[in-house]
Amino acid sequence: MAGNIHISVRDVIKVYESKGEKVTALKGVSMNVYKGEVVAVMGPSGSGKTTLLNLIAGVDKPTAGKIIVAGDDITRFNENQLRLYRLEKIGYVFQQFNLVPTLTALENVLLPMSLRGKRNVARARKLLESVGLGGKENRFPEELSGGEQQRLAIAIALANDPEIIIADEPTGELDISTGEKVVQLLLRESKEHGKTILMTTHDPRVARMANRVILLEDGIIKGEYEPTKISYRVEEGALGEIHAERIIADYLKDRLSGLQRELEILVERFKSGEVSIEELADRYYEIRHLMNALRSELAKLGAGVEAH
Repeated sequence: MAGNIHISVRDVIKVYESKGEKVTALKGVSMNVYKGEVVAVMGPSGSGKTTLLNLIAGVDKPTAGKIIVAGDDITRFNENQLRLYRLEKIGYVFQQFNLVPTLTALENVLLPMSLRGKRNVARARKLLESVGLGGKENRFPEELSGGEQQRLAIAIALANDPEIIIADEPTGELDISTGEKVVQLLLRESKEHGKTILMTTHDPRVARMANRVILLEDGIIKGEYEPTKISYRVEEGALGEIHAERIIADYLKDRLSGLQRELEILVERFKSGEVSIEELADRYYEIRHLMNALRSELAKLGAGVEAH
């Protein structure tokens, strides 16, 4: 995609150390994201996706390498500079929504504005209206559905009108239909306001909405693809191509396996009295609905799975 480079990650390494053991989460990652571009990062659990987002968002610092955002090397920022960077330049949409349960929807949106010293009630109300939460300003997070909570999280991320929106699995806790609506809100910010969007996802439907998809595996960028194929360098150094459908099918099968296990745990918790029959029914049918949608997508790809 032609245009100005907005984010440049250069030879970034991130090493975590715990109890004397070192784990290298990112192994020399280099990538560019262009201004106004929508980029999806895919990869299995533990591949380093969230670590990469956190580094770009200024939540964490790399062990080595540089991250240049709008011409500034944020790896050289001190803590105060990073705080201002996060407040002014970055809007972060967390997978678990990261809402303050004791604040109303309106107060949640006003919070980052207040931290920046620019509280604007009119803008907060307008943002809630723009994400379909008009009239629900005084509701607490627990009074909102999962889709509404995620839309509230997007409004919060947009509170200070950031240049960059970072979304970590923004649809991970939502059904397919609600998830697509949430992503459409993010895409609108790119199209209408020129914001740069960087998100992680396991959902191929979400990935297909992006301008570009980067495949991250074991802390290394394996390649990137546009709607129908992924390009990567094979060991001999030649440029090869494999169809994205094969990659997508693997992700879908992994997701199905995880959901099946979640169902089994849910039933076990019901049997032990940890969840009520109402909670069991609600979550059970939600999971089954998502599994059916994933199986339908696999069928379109011609990749069958065993029925459960």
